[in-house]
Amino acid sequence: MDDELRAISTQFLGRDEIVATEPLGSGHIHETYRVDSRRGGEGCRTVLQRINTRVFADPHALCQNLDRITRHLRAKLAAAESSDLERRCLTPLRTCQGALLARDERGAHWRAFVYVDRARTADRIEGPAQARGAAWAFARFAADLVDLPGPPLVPTIPDFHGISNRIRNLDAAVAADAHGRAASVRREIESSVRSWEWVQAQLAAAGASELPARVMHNDCKLNNLLLDEMTGEGICVIDLDTTMEATILADFGQLVRTGASRAAEDETRLDSIRFEDPLFDAIAAGYLAAFREHLTAIERGALAIAGPTVTLQNAVRFLADHLAGDVYFRIHRAGHNLDRARAQLRLFESMRAHFDGMRRSIDENWIRTTP
Repeated sequence: MDDELRAISTQFLGRDEIVATEPLGSGHIHETYRVDSRRGGEGCRTVLQRINTRVFADPHALCQNLDRITRHLRAKLAAAESSDLERRCLTPLRTCQGALLARDERGAHWRAFVYVDRARTADRIEGPAQARGAAWAFARFAADLVDLPGPPLVPTIPDFHGISNRIRNLDAAVAADAHGRAASVRREIESSVRSWEWVQAQLAAAGASELPARVMHNDCKLNNLLLDEMTGEGICVIDLDTTMEATILADFGQLVRTGASRAAEDETRLDSIRFEDPLFDAIAAGYLAAFREHLTAIERGALAIAGPTVTLQNAVRFLADHLAGDVYFRIHRAGHNLDRARAQLRLFESMRAHFDGMRRSIDENWIRTTP
């Protein structure tokens, strides 16, 4: 067992006997582990995570946000007399000194959570029923945070879903061409520019500049939702680091990007990437069922452009990171971010071809969910 993981675990678990550790999850940003320990003769599991401070420069603000969010959600669940409360909301742990963060010998920041038992994650959508359930769970999460008291949450990544800013970052990465990669991805750069022109026109037509800011999860993808091992129900929204003010486009768009296609985010067989109308219809139905009472007319009118916007935004982010030398997203092979960018550009084109159908689906599901 890694001595560093043992030492950090002890800061949170005290005298518990550390039995084993293993990597956990498939996230791009942090390093996450499951820690198995014994406490008073009983087994215990903990999630231990090293925070990527290149991405989240203020880990203290990150943890303070998380503490506020989880306290509020837990109170909502308790008031609703929710069953199995401990499995339906993340529980951050404090160190033996009462802090939300621990530091290792190299100065890295670590945090810990109670491990949610009898739950799993999935990276790819299995079908419409799962898509609807995931959309409902993320919409319920946002609905429960509508009345979060106190000042706004600290923006952990300012302008995280600002696609104009992402386009500027791509322009800067192309101009700098720090690793001499721009010439080999000229086709992807030009495709991004053309796609951005179309998205701009659709956002303007939808009046997106007038969308209200809300507390949004900002990364609503299937693997950020814990599923009950037996029933498949979405029981606990996780990875709350980007939960902060944004517009409805952020959450609904990410759900569509990751849930309306069965292809992997880094699929290299581009011909296999396609937008699926039944999956989108299920996402629309689930989201509207849980959030419609909070939705404004302008938000409803902008939902259809959310998926293409966020898909293009992610394509641009992956492409810019490839050009910059893969400094943001963790990669597992050479050219991994370029593969991701190409996959997202292909998915965007498929969404664009189905755009009118997406608008019809929103309208039809709105009628179906009318009380």
